[in-house]
Formats: sequence, structure tokens, C-alpha cells
Amino acid sequence: MEFRALNAEELETWLDHVTNVFTGGRRYFSNHWHNDPWRDPEGIRIAIDKGKIVSTVRVFIRKMYLQGEPVTVGGIGEVSTRSEYRRRGLATQLLKDAIGFMESRDIVTSSLHGSQRIYSVEGWEKVPRYYAKQPITAKKQVAWDVRPTNFDDHAEVEHIAALYDAYARKFNGTFVRDDLAYWTAWVRTESPSAWVAERDGEIEGYVSVVRREAQLNVKEFFVSDSVFAEDRGQQLFGDLLSNVIAQMDAESFEVIYPAPIADGFNAPVIEEHGSAMYRINLPDALPSLSDSIPDLLHNQPQSLSQGIRSHHIFWYTDGY
Repeated sequence: MEFRALNAEELETWLDHVTNVFTGGRRYFSNHWHNDPWRDPEGIRIAIDKGKIVSTVRVFIRKMYLQGEPVTVGGIGEVSTRSEYRRRGLATQLLKDAIGFMESRDIVTSSLHGSQRIYSVEGWEKVPRYYAKQPITAKKQVAWDVRPTNFDDHAEVEHIAALYDAYARKFNGTFVRDDLAYWTAWVRTESPSAWVAERDGEIEGYVSVVRREAQLNVKEFFVSDSVFAEDRGQQLFGDLLSNVIAQMDAESFEVIYPAPIADGFNAPVIEEHGSAMYRINLPDALPSLSDSIPDLLHNQPQSLSQGIRSHHIFWYTDGY
């Protein structure tokens, strides 16, 4: 068994492998490769048996905000082993290989979405994510004009990217999006139902949603600093979503969204769901020390603290 990085000319073979193991379809994995401006074939670690790819792990190379500053992060995804090769320790060996790769690239932290013991054994620790649930009723007449995001307008994309950057820094775990190609390719593809809220011709808020029967899930949300200073975006959040619901020709939805935003910790229902796990690869490179990984992700320094239960957010748009 050979363990190594993927060669660029093996990309189609690798896509065949993950499509065979998972049920998401080839387009999903192809989009995650071609729409990623930071893609690197060396981040795809593979196990080869008799010339065939039998197990893989991909490291998505990103940066995330932690206590207001960007730190490098390796997102662990597409952990996949052919059924006939399972229970042989291949995924464990590839995770070890991925850790070595991240350390060689000075990638400070690592994150993944799962809760299996295989990850905790190798040093990843679970950090809860809290979600709010509340009903929102359709309403068209609101304080903001609401319309779909125009990803073809370069100036608009630049503006919402700047709004996103300022807002995302207020939380921990949000990904840095400092390449406009990520917005026009990845974000556009992963969040096809994205909306902006304008007032006096100025975009002040943005939301991306996905509809699932009677529920509306918020994939991401952000507002301008001036709106945030008023009420942390609470009114805009409600107005924006009520207008979106009206434009969907619906009467109301149960809206599910990260509790740290828009006063969500005071919503009628707060639940923990979605397993996020983090690993610290290079502790000396962190902005500050903390008693534990959950403490590091949930808390902010005084200058960024909002006095809420948790500052930890991961936007589903950035999912890998």
C-alpha cells in the first residue's frame, strides 16, 4: 500500500473514486475542485493499492477568523475508502499523512465536520454549534429593498465581500474570503438563493438560504458595521427574511440560523446540532492561549465580545 499526494494528472481518477464512494454525484466534487481558488493536488492524500486509488482524504486550504485575526486552517473533507478496503486503518493513516502535510505547510489549525472516534484519537476536539429556531412571516413592505444578489456585477461582489470581511471578524470559525474568484465561483454555486438588502441605494445586508419543505435554513448572513452597531442586525435580519419569504410566495417558515447572529440566543428554541471538530497543529502560532479548544472558539477578547453564549460560527456556504 502506497500513501502519497495526488498527482495532477490523476484528478479524473480521483473524481471517479469519490463519486463511487459517496452519493453526492460527480458534479458536487468537481465543483469543489474547480471552484476552489486555493486548490492544491498535494492537499489530496491518497492510498494506492496495485495502481488503484482505494482511500483518500482531502485538505481544503483555507484561513479562518480567530479572535479577529486570520489563521491558516486545513479543512478535512472527502474522507473516503472503498467498501472492500474498510477496517484496515487506511483512513487513520491518511489522517496522519494529512497532519504531516499541514505541518509542512505551517497550517495552524484544522477543522472538520463529523464526530467519529477516528478524529478524536488523532487530536480533533468537538466544538458545539448552536442554532436558533423561530417562525418568520412573509412581509414585503420593509425598511430595506430586497433583491437577489447579482454575482455578475463586479462592484457589487466587491462591496458584499467587504461587508462580509468586517462582519466575519466578529466571530470565530468563519472562513476568510479574500479572493473574489471564491465569491464568483464557489459562493455563487453553493448559495444560489442569495439576497441583498439595500437602503438608499446602499447594500447593508446579505443572506443566503435553502428551503426544505416548511423550513428555511440560513446558510450565511452579514450586515454592515453601521447596522450592526444599532442592534447587531436584528431588525434587518427579520425584515430581509420576511421579504425573501414573500418573494418565495410562501406565508411563513420556521427559520433555522446560527444562534450567535441577530440576537438568536433569545429565540424561542435553541439547539445544538452539526458536529464541528478542531485540531491545533501549531499552538505557538495562535493569537492567544486558551484553556481548551472549545473555549478558544466560543470566546472573544473584550474588544470583540458581544456578551453572548458563543461566538462560534461556521457558514454552510463554506462547507466541504
